[in-house]
Amino acid sequence: MAAERKRQEVPRQAGSPRRTERAYQHAKGDMSKTDCEKMERLLQELRLRRIAAEPKFSDDVIVWPSKNAAPGGSELATLGAINLGNAEEALGRGMRGRGVPRMNLVKQLDGVSVMKANSSALLAMRRNTPGLRVAPAAWAYLQYIRPLGEELESSAIQVAAGAKVKRFELRLADSLGKPVPGVRVKALVDWDGAHLPAVTDSRGIASLGIPVLYPRVEMILVEPEHTHWSVFVKGFDRVAAPKRLDVRTTALAPDTFQLLANYAPYDPQAGAGVTVGVIDSGVGPHAGIAVAGGGCFVTGDDATDFLDNGIGHGTHVAGIIAGRMAAGTGIYGLAPACRLLAYRVCPKTGERGRAKSSDIASALERAISDGCHIVNISMGSLEPMPEMPDILEKARNAGIAVFAATGNDGQSLLRYPARYSHTLAVGALGRDGTFPADCPESFQESEIRRKKEFVAEFSNYGLSTDFIGPGVAVLSAFPGDRYAMMSGTSMATPFTSGMAARLLSGNQNLLNMPRGPEKADAIVKMLSQAARKVGWSAEYEGFGVLK
Repeated sequence: MAAERKRQEVPRQAGSPRRTERAYQHAKGDMSKTDCEKMERLLQELRLRRIAAEPKFSDDVIVWPSKNAAPGGSELATLGAINLGNAEEALGRGMRGRGVPRMNLVKQLDGVSVMKANSSALLAMRRNTPGLRVAPAAWAYLQYIRPLGEELESSAIQVAAGAKVKRFELRLADSLGKPVPGVRVKALVDWDGAHLPAVTDSRGIASLGIPVLYPRVEMILVEPEHTHWSVFVKGFDRVAAPKRLDVRTTALAPDTFQLLANYAPYDPQAGAGVTVGVIDSGVGPHAGIAVAGGGCFVTGDDATDFLDNGIGHGTHVAGIIAGRMAAGTGIYGLAPACRLLAYRVCPKTGERGRAKSSDIASALERAISDGCHIVNISMGSLEPMPEMPDILEKARNAGIAVFAATGNDGQSLLRYPARYSHTLAVGALGRDGTFPADCPESFQESEIRRKKEFVAEFSNYGLSTDFIGPGVAVLSAFPGDRYAMMSGTSMATPFTSGMAARLLSGNQNLLNMPRGPEKADAIVKMLSQAARKVGWSAEYEGFGVLK
């Protein structure tokens, strides 16, 4: 397999970035600098919790021959027999006392077989055909975040019936005073993450009770899934809890903050002639996104079902690339005239925010055969993805530029596949004045900034970062013709993919070049020259931000 890119990671000076005085200005008259620092530490802790909680490997096994396997040798013969369903015959019985080897083919990629195997089969293979290479398939995760996301769920307080509490209500309304139902509310009672969860009812009211064990509510976070901005509210002492706390949230559309307008104006013809593949959780339905085709690569799911699995991430990503601007929204994609293909790799049930590396590899293989010019992968794994390097090389040989998210761990590492050669790794930046002052995305600012732009606190970094793009408080499409705000390197990556499609569309000589590695390299060269240097070191911005 292609060698993994050599990396020279540079540690941050004096630990993780901390916000400067300017970063606390949003909190004047609201949260103190001390509380902001405590919140920052909690967010760092939650990132570590997420890393620790992520299962690393799926139940698929990747099997492939060594590079020097003889055409008529035992490696290819054994692998061929297994692929035909003759694992027991090819491997014989397992090690003594281990039972019958069972190894079933799930799918085949270019030179790689994806298997389900028991321990007897793996032991028998190691004994009888040690030249065959075997590795577990990895889990890759969608790289978007919520300020106090799923990692906090284990810290939710369950108040026993009859327990002594101080009750209060939070009433959530829009700017016109209309109740906003179905919104998650978290009342943080300490800076270790303990919180009271609730959901607003049809009247927009969430009922909460503060146990006497806790003297304060430190902060309240209100997180709509779509349509409205998230809000944070300064806390209060338990004894001073109001009977009702009225909170207003602003509608996302029309977009008055215009993040993307700082980088590229809306152009309905941008991206024409370019085919972009989105490997994600599925896309649509959404009236603003035209999907030309695609497929599903989740084993057992309908192979033609590329629609969003319900989590909304893939639709949001696709909207950043190819969303058409509807009247009155101000929300748009960067290459709305491109030909968009959706490849769903995340399941519709169970853990919907992750995908097997083997399914991502299958989707990329399809994107190659479908003639994509650009492929977006807003996913990342902490573990190597053994089936990906050869397919990434195949994508380069087909003239394709593959963009992948660096990850949201706030660490000096890049997640896979962004960490591999033949991908373009994208980190995230934020911009002043592109979200409300009471939006929790304000906690994503690091000390690394230049003028109005700052490195997102969560963004992974390293010297193999290729580009950086807007990834804080990005507005885009959400299933059901709605809009949502999301943050993450997941959002920075489609910004860069969309800008790449826009630039490639404007360079017909390059667009019409024959497929081949020379074309892929020429695309990278064009993009590197088009990028604007922000002014940070290469480990944070790479070539810069596309414009």
